[in-house]
Amino acid sequence: MAKLIYSNDVFLDPNITFESSSPPILFPSGNNLGSLPTLYGKDGHFVTIVNYFFFDLKAVKRLKDFNSYSRALLKFWTYIEDSELHWDHFPPIKRLKPTYLFRSHLLTEVNENRLKQSTANMYINHVKQFYLWAIHEGYLHIKNENEAPFKIEQIKIKAKGSLAHIRPTITVDSSDLRIQIARSSQTNSVRSMSPLTGEDIILLAQHFPKLSEEFRLQCLLAIQCGLRIQEVSSLSIKALNAAYQLSESKFRYLIPIGPSTGVETKFSKERFIEISIELLTALRDYSISERRLKRLHKLNIKSLSISNNKLILTKNKLDIFKRCDLFEPLFISEQGNPVDKKVIGSRWTDLRKTIRLNHPKFHYKFHDLRATYGTYRLNDILDAGLQPSEALELLMGWLGHNHESTTWKYLKYLKRKEVFKEKFALLDSIMHEALGGYNE
Repeated sequence: MAKLIYSNDVFLDPNITFESSSPPILFPSGNNLGSLPTLYGKDGHFVTIVNYFFFDLKAVKRLKDFNSYSRALLKFWTYIEDSELHWDHFPPIKRLKPTYLFRSHLLTEVNENRLKQSTANMYINHVKQFYLWAIHEGYLHIKNENEAPFKIEQIKIKAKGSLAHIRPTITVDSSDLRIQIARSSQTNSVRSMSPLTGEDIILLAQHFPKLSEEFRLQCLLAIQCGLRIQEVSSLSIKALNAAYQLSESKFRYLIPIGPSTGVETKFSKERFIEISIELLTALRDYSISERRLKRLHKLNIKSLSISNNKLILTKNKLDIFKRCDLFEPLFISEQGNPVDKKVIGSRWTDLRKTIRLNHPKFHYKFHDLRATYGTYRLNDILDAGLQPSEALELLMGWLGHNHESTTWKYLKYLKRKEVFKEKFALLDSIMHEALGGYNE
């Protein structure tokens, strides 16, 4: 089976010295690209063409994170090796080409619920981009249409937004590899929506006293404010200090998050999140607690060692510490490191396993806490009398969605779940009781 191995820092212009009596010595110099994924085939060989592509993404395209590309090419290469296919051989018959065979493989996984449609489309799109790059760079020569890995198509998409009446459709380039699954006419299912039920929220809150103070607050930020896991892990003191009270309510505040406050939002988008006064107070109390200040002291010592070149880090970790110098993080590990989203994910996995020992149907992911906030909050706003369009506009801003269609999922979910009568006030009251329990 093919596998990925991640390198240490990669430099664009290394210097090599040769001496007759010793092996060549490599000196790093030039632009540091950071860590790079390297693909190896199932027999351990270096997959040159794919690794050239990864290098191009990092050095030329300047992509900061191409984890999805590496996962897509790993899956594609594993499939063609297992199927004894060649990446650059395209029979004239469409269904025998490796690209279309891989598409069929992904389609099967989607239909068997082993893969989400959005993930399958992402994989096939990255494979398409890989082939377009290979053709452009001259690694793959196409003489005629029959030898092409896929067919480029132009499709029209119905425009959404404030200017849709001026330009109702948008034409974009696509390919005939794209994966489309017809939604069930009975369920109109939206696979990504899985908010916690009222019973499961209570169940989660009952386990809070056993969790670390940091992880409790991280869960509360996701379920009461709708933060993504990366936003939770990178929440800064500057963002907390910038919170201001809503004019309509003395119990709710808005916090600006994004590059201006050092919070890593999706697409680096600036936005405001709403927060209750109880949770904001709890976060501020934690920020000046002796427990956190000890961790901050360790972080400052590490930052000083890095600036004095006494502590050498990879580029990725060095960039994280540089951001900490500008924006002090709220959450710091016991070792004095900025908390990583993977650590939060691991803690959630451990918590879910513990809950499932007695409640095997507790299947939720950490991201479902965000869906819980969105669903309960929308239901509450609609009950308050706002029109659906106004309610969705509010929620879209708080959640930081780029597209209205993403926010519409919450309304569609509520319409399907007629028995969904849970209020945001219920979620708030359960979490506020949990917060009160921390301070006893």
